[in-house]
Amino acid sequence: MRSPGHPLPRPATAPLRRLQFNGLVDRHAHPDAPSGVEYELTALGRTLLAPIEAVGAWAFEYSDDVMAAQEAACFLEPP
Repeated sequence: MRSPGHPLPRPATAPLRRLQFNGLVDRHAHPDAPSGVEYELTALGRTLLAPIEAVGAWAFEYSDDVMAAQEAACFLEPP
């Protein structure tokens, strides 16, 4: 998931461990490498690629509508 020599910041560790717990990524420790750990999608994790790509395509297609809704909401009075 990350190229060697570019360690992940500490806050990324907890979400990656949850993904590992849920069977979506495998963790590979490399004590001799600068980053020390690599993560890789499992077969189960790869099944999420198409739905994630679909959400990305939706976001791209409807980004103007979402931005307009956000701008309109800024002018609403708080509840």
